[in-house]
Amino acid sequence: MKPLLVAGCALIVVCAAFLTVRAGAQPAILAINPQYVTFGMVGLASGQTARLNALALPVGGPIIAGASCQVTFDFYDATGKSLKTATLPVTQGAAVSYDLAWTEITVPTTTPPTNRAEIRGTVRAALVISSPVVTPVTPVTPLYGSCPVLPTMEIFDTSSGQTAVVLQQTTALSLVVPL
Repeated sequence: MKPLLVAGCALIVVCAAFLTVRAGAQPAILAINPQYVTFGMVGLASGQTARLNALALPVGGPIIAGASCQVTFDFYDATGKSLKTATLPVTQGAAVSYDLAWTEITVPTTTPPTNRAEIRGTVRAALVISSPVVTPVTPVTPLYGSCPVLPTMEIFDTSSGQTAVVLQQTTALSLVVPL
């Protein structure tokens, strides 16, 4: 059933691309089925770096033509304020990572002073399809593709590179079809 769904979605994408190209369309990017995981709070101390990693698992075949996987990394402080963010492309079987160094954090002054900050990381993966869209933008039926990634978060000593802690998601971020 799942291969039939993927094949049907691919056919819809090809037909939509063909129709919009024939109409003199402008290129656009559509993010399909974003997937999300958040890690728990961890302490980051002076001289340490936090790293979010995402391994794109092989899906056993080519992704839909014109599609690619993108991973968005976010770091937040204990109040939920965004500290740093980036979106990076990733290919099947490859990994990408994103770092937050202690020196990039503004720690609020406390009594007594602390050299530690509580942070958390999030990883979002999305199948992104570059396809022509008619201007003005017409409504698009959402497609559900798979961009499975296995995320981890680690804290390591910046100078030695020695890992202090690794947080791991036990399952890959995979296809989720809404009800």
